[in-house]
Amino acid sequence: MQDTVSFGISGASQYIISTSGRLSSISRYQRLLQRKLGLDLVYLPISAKDGNDKIEPEDFVNAITGLGAVGGAISKDIKTRVIPFLDELDNSAQQVQSVNTVVRKGKKLIGYNTDVIGFRQAIEQGIAESGETVQSAVIYGYGGVFNVANTVLQNLGLKTYVAGRNQEKVVATEKQFGLDPFDGKADLFVNATPVTDDPLSAASGFLEAIESAKLVFDHHMPGEELKAHSLRTGKGYIPGTSMYHPQMIAQWKLFLQAHADEQVVEDALRSLI
Repeated sequence: MQDTVSFGISGASQYIISTSGRLSSISRYQRLLQRKLGLDLVYLPISAKDGNDKIEPEDFVNAITGLGAVGGAISKDIKTRVIPFLDELDNSAQQVQSVNTVVRKGKKLIGYNTDVIGFRQAIEQGIAESGETVQSAVIYGYGGVFNVANTVLQNLGLKTYVAGRNQEKVVATEKQFGLDPFDGKADLFVNATPVTDDPLSAASGFLEAIESAKLVFDHHMPGEELKAHSLRTGKGYIPGTSMYHPQMIAQWKLFLQAHADEQVVEDALRSLI
């Protein structure tokens, strides 16, 4: 059957746990660990106690410590709520108050945010390749992705704005982060919501926010509607994969820093992309 994944577990196996149970991810990372790198490590997705997709942060941390795992990857809604259960944060995670990678070092659990690395690389590369002058950006969405995007864009020297479907939440986000109200003009549009596989007109304020943009980044994948709209209107398009791939490489270098050479890990990952 094509929807199964095989891997070996020994008495000495160590684990990397994840809140994502996609078969494509399981298969990709098992090939990386056991076939490409020859390591006795197992990529192990975990779920909530009652089988739904909401994993509590304490359960995630308990799984790492209980299994003596190398660490864990977070792709769900506990990126902020897991912080009180960790011993340390690296600078990026501290700055954005969000964790997507946890590494166990002895008895300590250390939180990292490799989304920051991936997003910055995607935006810098996209701007450089476009040849456009970018001085401002509007982020559509005020959820968990917003703080990462806003922090990176401001660190790049861009003036940032927020837009979204719920004006009350937009205003609250502006007050929280000290942003000026969006005046309808921004060089870069960043979609931080899962709306771009549907007609864009269905998302309130979306088309108005994107109108003046020279460049468009879509955090959501595959985001076919936004890609098509960008091509149709002559806007430069930066796909979510341009963030996901460097983020993934940075994350796995952290997991495997005590197990394999960094360049070997990167080369093995690139062969799977």
